[in-house]
Amino acid sequence: MPTVTEHALSGVYTLLGPTSPTVKLYYEECGHGEPLILLHEQAVDCRMWDAVFFKLAKNFRVIRYDLRGYGKSDNPESGYGYLHVDDLKSFMDGLGIKKAHFAGLSMGGMVLSEFLAMYPECVLTATITSGALGEYPNRLVMPKNILKVYNDTVYTLKLEEAEKIKMRGLEAEKNDWKTMMRSISGKHYRDISKNLNKMIDEWKGWQLLNAETDPFIGIEADSLLTRQKKKPRILLLIGQYDAIANKKSMQHMAVRCPDAKIQLMFEAGHFTCMESPDEFVEKILAFIQKK
Repeated sequence: MPTVTEHALSGVYTLLGPTSPTVKLYYEECGHGEPLILLHEQAVDCRMWDAVFFKLAKNFRVIRYDLRGYGKSDNPESGYGYLHVDDLKSFMDGLGIKKAHFAGLSMGGMVLSEFLAMYPECVLTATITSGALGEYPNRLVMPKNILKVYNDTVYTLKLEEAEKIKMRGLEAEKNDWKTMMRSISGKHYRDISKNLNKMIDEWKGWQLLNAETDPFIGIEADSLLTRQKKKPRILLLIGQYDAIANKKSMQHMAVRCPDAKIQLMFEAGHFTCMESPDEFVEKILAFIQKK
């Protein structure tokens, strides 16, 4: 993928060029048929789809990848703008995929929501769970001089925050993530805790230790979705035990996409595909296959 992506508005904060013109993304695929691309949550990686990956591959060409800065994919370069949606579009182009089904969880749901806003023509169906639209400011409407002040301010604040985290220690931050994830999981947390904590333990934490530029368009996606006359078919899956903020994000997405189908997963929390994999597969198959 390009180090600095096409639509990124975060800008370049240093006088030097990136050390490399590209970054590499790690991916896996299995099965045949229409492509189904899976987008993972923050602090983990594409292994969070283990419980559903091969089950879905019985019906689709299932593709999962580690987003930039996670898992086995390359890290971003601090100070250079990129968007996860640009990475996703370039990823599809590289695999020769013009249209696909998608499923995204939390951060992956935010990526998918923005992809729906920017590239609706590439989406067959979208299943979003545990989080959708983000609240990053719409930098597209900012005058260039204001945008520069905003970018430089955010970058400086992130540098300061990264230094605080380094002083505290990455392991302490990871323990906070484990505690948070446990608090918003459902009845089957014990079944997923080993795998979930393993991924968090192995998380590089690049985003915590470096000044990452905003990789999302945030509120801009809200306005783009509002203006769309026709949207792809959308399924919103909500875990009963998930955090209130995530539920509100999903509700906000439902307002912007009034034709979306909404279903509640009663025993699941945040990690719907890990906590209730059979139900997750059942719901996504029924949704996609219903023409």
